[in-house]
Amino acid sequence: LKWTHGPHAIRAAAARPPLGEAQRALPPLAHDGLAAMPSGKKESKGFLDDVTARLQKTGLFAGVTADYLVREILLGVTICFAQIPESVAFAFMAHIKPPIALHAAWMVGLTCSLFGGRPGMVNGATGAFAAIIGTFIPNAGTGENGPGVELLFPSVILAGVLMLVVSATELSRFITLLPAPVMIGFCNGLALVIGLAQLHPFQDPDTHEWKSGSEMTWMLVICFSSMLLMEFLPKLPLKIFKVVPSSLVAVIASILIEFVIVRPTGSRTNVIRDVSEFTLDTAFPIPFFIKTNSIAYDLGGIFTADGITTIIIQGLLLCTVGSIESLMTSEVVESFCKTPSDGDRTVLATGVGNILSGFFGGMGGNAMIGLSTVNCLNGGRGRLGPCVTALGIMACVMGAYPLLNFIPVAALAGIMLVVVLHTFKWQSLFMLAAAVLPKTARDQLGPRFQLKVPRVDVFVIVVVTVLSNFPKGTNIAYAVGVGVSLCAISYAWSSAQKFEWQVSYSDDGKKYYDIHGPCFFAATNRFVKAMNPDHDPQDVEVRFSDSTSIMDYSAMEALHRISAEYSNQGKRVVFKSLCKESVRLFEKSAHLVSSIEYTCRDLEVEDLPGFASDIGRQTSPIDDVMHALASGIHKLERAITPTHDSKNGRHNGIVPSAIGQSKFADTPDAPGPVPAGGSAYAIEEDADEDDRRDRVAQRQGAVCCAFMTGLGVKPAAGIVRHRY
Repeated sequence: LKWTHGPHAIRAAAARPPLGEAQRALPPLAHDGLAAMPSGKKESKGFLDDVTARLQKTGLFAGVTADYLVREILLGVTICFAQIPESVAFAFMAHIKPPIALHAAWMVGLTCSLFGGRPGMVNGATGAFAAIIGTFIPNAGTGENGPGVELLFPSVILAGVLMLVVSATELSRFITLLPAPVMIGFCNGLALVIGLAQLHPFQDPDTHEWKSGSEMTWMLVICFSSMLLMEFLPKLPLKIFKVVPSSLVAVIASILIEFVIVRPTGSRTNVIRDVSEFTLDTAFPIPFFIKTNSIAYDLGGIFTADGITTIIIQGLLLCTVGSIESLMTSEVVESFCKTPSDGDRTVLATGVGNILSGFFGGMGGNAMIGLSTVNCLNGGRGRLGPCVTALGIMACVMGAYPLLNFIPVAALAGIMLVVVLHTFKWQSLFMLAAAVLPKTARDQLGPRFQLKVPRVDVFVIVVVTVLSNFPKGTNIAYAVGVGVSLCAISYAWSSAQKFEWQVSYSDDGKKYYDIHGPCFFAATNRFVKAMNPDHDPQDVEVRFSDSTSIMDYSAMEALHRISAEYSNQGKRVVFKSLCKESVRLFEKSAHLVSSIEYTCRDLEVEDLPGFASDIGRQTSPIDDVMHALASGIHKLERAITPTHDSKNGRHNGIVPSAIGQSKFADTPDAPGPVPAGGSAYAIEEDADEDDRRDRVAQRQGAVCCAFMTGLGVKPAAGIVRHRY
């Protein structure tokens, strides 16, 4: 039940039949995501029912239904035909040949689908990877490998190895440190990178001037036709368009326009065959260091100083961007599926996929947030759909590659421009406007402009978006790093402003500084200046509030400096009420803080409560002891929180009460005073054995504290901790 949340999920899990021994021994492929499948209508008996029945009899695929198989297979095929044109477009964007991206798509996709930590998530060659790679490989023309492409494959392998390190050290948990403004800027920057890359097919590869004439006209026609079909076809109220991917329809329509209308009229536009033809030589993955008739990389540059530097930097950036986008996508899919993700396992599978991809000459990849969202919105929950997608891409590259050569390049640009429109967070533009407009203008413009957020957050969004593209040499990984740094600086500054102090004096002339707020590097300067060793009296106490703690070395050094200044003046300063974390920090660096005089936070306890029950009261030999010590008891922790059942008119368990009088005396349902001879620490007769042991332990702890308080000794925090 560790992944369930709430009573409904617990009841659903409890009602689910237990996994068999054989099923538990299998990897998560067999049953991940299946139990959460919404049950559809009862299917008619047929081939799929017979297949699923046989699978279930084996005990290996319990939970697999015909509805699940149909839905996952159809989704897998649909997303396959949507991912192929995207992968080809990402190859053009990264300045490499399309087979390098397509082989990476099915390798990374299949590995992550089988072994990843998030069922229902689609993986493959992505725009984030292409954005990084494109900054290291110069453009040599659409569909051609740019100079230095041989450095890409060791970089992808290094990125995969680094991802394994991230997984082994459980660094995926730090994705929570990625602020929302940085995520918005990440999406906006990625959208701009992808969008600008789609302009290259409309330029002459030699002169880099815009194309003109009939070629440009027909390219625009094909591009806008693909965009319209891609965007509006799924919105038609026809069931067939809910099954057939709009990207596939857009590709087929663009092929018909090209070969039925454009070329018969004497014009033409570039298709994939014209820029980078798929052949039998590129159909199968081959290790990048093996030379063939069609592929021969110059590996001499790998072992140079510049080559090694490029590999290390590119590998680090690919690891950073790949891990961030995979974990972000995992969170998105989790919000749809309502089942938790294993971030470390997700990064681990992505690392393995990139190592395989780099070894076989692929560009690597990670999770695809757009296609994963499409998969989840259409009911995809398991591993089967993404596996079908990866296997479908593999089949197309290895067997149906001649068909890919007929796709017009302009159609790919149109499809990717639709992806850009859905990737960009348009709401951020209204946030930007609201941040600069006065309130009167926002009120007049309507509810869309009621999106004012702190200006520093809007500034971070703009900085991350711009740095993803400009100036030359920056990329999306650098932009994310700058954005996180800006958010951290903003938080440190605002937290430092919460550091406050108050000064007071006692009757005997002692001066007190009451400190509130976090004490760390950004607040230490104010802390030191607040103290006045030259004019303070002989004895000074600095009292820390509950919200104050010593957080870093800067704060420790500030306390040491303050102590030294007072000591040089022949005065005494004591730092009081340090929390346990601060004390632990001091204990570990005793030599550095040897001149600091400090005390732990005093334990504040309330009046000693007794225990009473409205039924089953019994006499106890400790009652006389408790009454004798009652006058000496001032502050003790509550032994247990009261629970009162007003419906049944009784108190459950042990109820706190004062000696001889219930603490609920002012309430309508309050039990009366404990009668003479009755027990203030009675235990209910119907309590089970575990409850009795717990309550006896509570009673004995209270007695020990009573004796210590009566003798004038404060109980240690560990004795009166929590309820015991």
